[in-house]
Amino acid sequence: MKYVLAISGGVDSVVLLDMVAKGQLLEPGELVVAHFDHGIRGGSARDAEFVQKLATKYGLEFRLGQGHLGPEASEDLARRKRYEFLKACYPDPSPNLVRDQNGESFIVTAHHQDDLLETIAMNLIRGSGWRGLAPFASADIMRPLLGLTKAEIVNYAIENNLNWVEDETNYSAKYFRNRVRNLTARLTAAQRQRLLELNQEQIKLRGEIENLLESSLTANAKQSSAESDNSYKIKELTKLPTNVAIEILRQITGAKLTTPQLKRLLKNLGNAKSGDIFQPGGKIQIGVYRGQITITRH
Repeated sequence: MKYVLAISGGVDSVVLLDMVAKGQLLEPGELVVAHFDHGIRGGSARDAEFVQKLATKYGLEFRLGQGHLGPEASEDLARRKRYEFLKACYPDPSPNLVRDQNGESFIVTAHHQDDLLETIAMNLIRGSGWRGLAPFASADIMRPLLGLTKAEIVNYAIENNLNWVEDETNYSAKYFRNRVRNLTARLTAAQRQRLLELNQEQIKLRGEIENLLESSLTANAKQSSAESDNSYKIKELTKLPTNVAIEILRQITGAKLTTPQLKRLLKNLGNAKSGDIFQPGGKIQIGVYRGQITITRH
């Protein structure tokens, strides 16, 4: 078992590292401390040095990634580049870190209960539909702190005399998550509990829905006369209920499009002619030929 510990140097990840090093959270395995310097703010190199010293303190291997993204980088770009680095820490021919020749490998992050609630709120505001209630469901990413609140994590750090660094961007109104954090902080205990219950219900439902969608996509691919595995019949999509068609489009486009983008794409496909090309977003191109769509990801 191999674990890539995503350590930023903030209190959450410092607590994660301490708990894992003490054998409190994960099954025994090989540990690597991974830090990604986004290069968004001045002084970030000091955070990397801090995390490297932590890795040395615990006797663990250290991996450093550098993004050089600049101060105008978006939250989404920073997140994508960070996960690209984390996944590259254990090169694997498969598209994720689930397994390599030496056994199972996982990315381990310090996301906690407050992060989960913030992400649910962000997704609902963005209009991500039913999936918005079931974030953090990646099979190759472990989040062992989801049962802890931010307050509990800070208390652990204080009680165990841990040091950490503060990222001033966590308080900047420039970032959407920080603005949402101010809203979720006002949730009552009962409201928090209900959201957590809905999250668990939706995780189960998400799995069932995705299995049904996968079956539908497989059936559609078998009916298609095109040689490409990325071809799908427009007629089969447009005769489905709108919500179902949108979820199938979401699946075949790799979940790269927002719900509004998917709705526009579905409408465009209903009026499409052979030879039409659409670029709905997410670096995706949709080509139409003889009643079928072919998806190209850039």
